[in-house]
Amino acid sequence: MKTFSKILGAIALCTTAFVQAEPVMTLITVNTADPAGYAGWAKSNAEKISKANGAMAMGLCSPTAGAQKMGDHYLWSFFGSQEAAWSADPMNPVQRDAVANMNVEREVRMWDNWRIVRAAQITEKGYYYNLYVRTDDPAGYITTVDKLHAEMKKRGFDVSMQVFMGDTGETAGLIMTSFGAADPAEVGRMMDARTEPWVAKIISKVQGKREMVHGFALMCETYYAAEM
Repeated sequence: MKTFSKILGAIALCTTAFVQAEPVMTLITVNTADPAGYAGWAKSNAEKISKANGAMAMGLCSPTAGAQKMGDHYLWSFFGSQEAAWSADPMNPVQRDAVANMNVEREVRMWDNWRIVRAAQITEKGYYYNLYVRTDDPAGYITTVDKLHAEMKKRGFDVSMQVFMGDTGETAGLIMTSFGAADPAEVGRMMDARTEPWVAKIISKVQGKREMVHGFALMCETYYAAEM
């Protein structure tokens, strides 16, 4: 599968102490009874909208289980910094024209910003398990999921990990972990491993210190990634 490793490198660079920038994901929750029509619109307009907004990448995730509301889909964009994300004007002429030409009925239910705490390589298509968690010890929780991911890789699981922290709306302060793979069966194999002692040992470090808020199973596609 074609990957966009340069985007990963650019996002990772933004997280260094020298740059002092926080990469950001904007996540728009859209509800529609015409997912194919909306996906087609998003795909055909992703490049010009991203360039107009200064986004590094843009794509769409569709739940296969765990949708907060049936018909929800998640339009995401990655930005290299908070400054870039906040500078984007959702009413710029390019975006206004694209939305005006949309021939799909839809409802924009939420529009939130998430800090990207851990970045993963952007792929054209992937399958993911995302989990919202509330905790009073975000640093400790992230350290634990780092250890869990590292152990998964040692044991031959071909899964990526991303970590986000909510900045706005109902998600403010929540942590979202995202484990994914090119093959949905690999995500399932990872989920099966939760019953194994080595997983329980690592997760025990956060037992009683975090509340699982909501879980999603997703299929995601990247429609645009900038050449870096």
